[in-house]
Amino acid sequence: MTGLTKHQTTQSGNFKTICVSNVLAAFGIHPDDYKFTYNNRTKSNLTVSILRRAGFHVRSRFSQVKGKTVGGARAKIRKIAKTDPKGVKYLVQVPEHVLLLDENGETIIDTAKRRRDARKILSIYAVYK
Repeated sequence: MTGLTKHQTTQSGNFKTICVSNVLAAFGIHPDDYKFTYNNRTKSNLTVSILRRAGFHVRSRFSQVKGKTVGGARAKIRKIAKTDPKGVKYLVQVPEHVLLLDENGETIIDTAKRRRDARKILSIYAVYK
């Protein structure tokens, strides 16, 4: 199952983005299963609610990596993963982008890869069934 190859915008201004749709596809959620991933009226990202509706547990881990960059958080993620359920994945939100990391802090999905990832983490969630 794959995500979108280009951004889609509805008439109301809400949209589906490539990065979010590819992250959701990694969890088996196809782009046809949701209307949009960003609500233009409330200015909110709906990725977490889409995952919860699909039956996933989504728990914030931001307090444990607050103030870190994606590159700087990888070692911390390895420590956090020891207390989370087996097979956990980490949904990381950075400015205007979303990526997915595994329990070792390695990148699973990132549609805007960086060699040295200095993007500041805005939120991070542990996602598991």
